[in-house]
Amino acid sequence: MTGRFWNEAIETLSPGAVRRLENERLAEQIAYDYATSPFYRARLDMAGVKPDQIRHVADLPRIPFMEKAEIADSQADGTLLGANQCAPLDRIVRIQATGGTTGQPMRIGLTRRDIADYCETGARALWAMGCRPGDIVFECMNYNLYAGGLSDHLTFETVGAATIPFGVGHSERLLTMMAGLVDPIGIWATPSYAVRLAEVAGQLGIEPRSVGLRRGYFSGEAGLQVPGYRERIQDTWGMVARDQYGTGELGLHSGECEQQNGVHFGGTGIAIAELVDPDSGEVLPFTDGQQGEVVYTSIHREACPLLRMRSHDLMQVFTDPCACGRTSFRFRILGRSDDMFIVKGVNVFPLSIQAVLMSLAPRVTGEFRVVIDRPPPIDYPVPLTVEVAPELPAAQHEALAREVATRLRAELNFTAAVSLVRPGGIATEKKTRRVIRSYRVEVE
Repeated sequence: MTGRFWNEAIETLSPGAVRRLENERLAEQIAYDYATSPFYRARLDMAGVKPDQIRHVADLPRIPFMEKAEIADSQADGTLLGANQCAPLDRIVRIQATGGTTGQPMRIGLTRRDIADYCETGARALWAMGCRPGDIVFECMNYNLYAGGLSDHLTFETVGAATIPFGVGHSERLLTMMAGLVDPIGIWATPSYAVRLAEVAGQLGIEPRSVGLRRGYFSGEAGLQVPGYRERIQDTWGMVARDQYGTGELGLHSGECEQQNGVHFGGTGIAIAELVDPDSGEVLPFTDGQQGEVVYTSIHREACPLLRMRSHDLMQVFTDPCACGRTSFRFRILGRSDDMFIVKGVNVFPLSIQAVLMSLAPRVTGEFRVVIDRPPPIDYPVPLTVEVAPELPAAQHEALAREVATRLRAELNFTAAVSLVRPGGIATEKKTRRVIRSYRVEVE
């Protein structure tokens, strides 16, 4: 049930034992941050908080939130790691950058202990997802600074999987290599890349199920949480697809078990997760079914700790026991607050659009893109490009576009200007951007 390469007991600790561990490490982390970082020292001083006043998780709301942009901005002058560097460079052995589809990348430093923690939380997630020693896994994430490349690769090695560092691009070569192997194989990629890879296989005359791709470990997008999207990937490849969640700042930390009832938080002892109201910032109770924005605080980080870092990821948490035996809370991602757009007072999330589209499969593939070309307010039909199945006759396109618009208006209460495209232009090898804001913001 749990792994052989880390502290096996930690995944089944009682809630009381978890809280005691968190409180102990939180107090140590706050004292460390205050002693080593002028940035954090000033932050606590401005809030009128002394390190010895933060002894319990319940004390965290006394500390202001931090934003990724604060650290990214502090690196704009060429400073390697910026304001929240807490360890000297002679102890920092890796620099990576945050991923994401928007915003300025932020450089993150890691000490050897930070890397060991990263691999531990990732191994917990991957073990929950079914990854085992002896598995063959093609790692198809971006190795160019992005944590999903090298750092996540090492979490597979920590589990004991034979990991092939393929990276992004060269899909034809990847398929040829996969098809030449007789052993069952797995892939680590974004869900939309599994869709794109199947399109390339079709162009090459390769039947996806003949490739031997039997396990999929997916991250970077929330596609597997959309009804029908996981099933499409599994049916196309004949694989078992599992979901995973992490952030560039914190690492790969949460994975989906065989129950498929949310991803298990694997960061116990490494980070604390809070739920807050995305608008007011008010802390929300961590109860079964609660929804809110997740905020992270490191409790065992040396190089670049996080102190109430807002993720802008909206999630719903589940605290009822899981049949797999793990006691950590589970969650599902609802969307990102910065991907949400508002149409005449209605909040619209990309995941909701994708769920509507998947209900129209197989006529549509589920791939789409929204382009917002004017600043708010959005009081006009939202431009929406939708990918149709390649076999759908062109004569049916106009009626299908009307049907898509009608379903969106009925189920999500907004009007879309729908255009249809053939497969190949939306899903990518990297994270697929669902909402693009192409307008220029005028600064007075």
